Amino acid sequence: MPNPLSRYKIELERTGYEQLDVYRYPDHDEVRVKTPSGEVLLVKLPTHRESMSIEEFKEHVVKAAKKKEKEK
Repeated sequence: MPNPLSRYKIELERTGYEQLDVYRYPDHDEVRVKTPSGEVLLVKLPTHRESMSIEEFKEHVVKAAKKKEKEK
């Protein structure tokens, strides 16, 4: 049976972003993602993934990644 958190990874891949790693901290997660252009970014989540709906997770990661891409 697959890990329930793998749903987040699968859904994120449907947006064109690839989840590479997840770093867990006591109060939040940080996700390393590969953008459709091939750039690798670190996105800080406001909380742990399992505390967010899959839609909230996707929206937060994509929005933060696009913002970081514009800054460069």
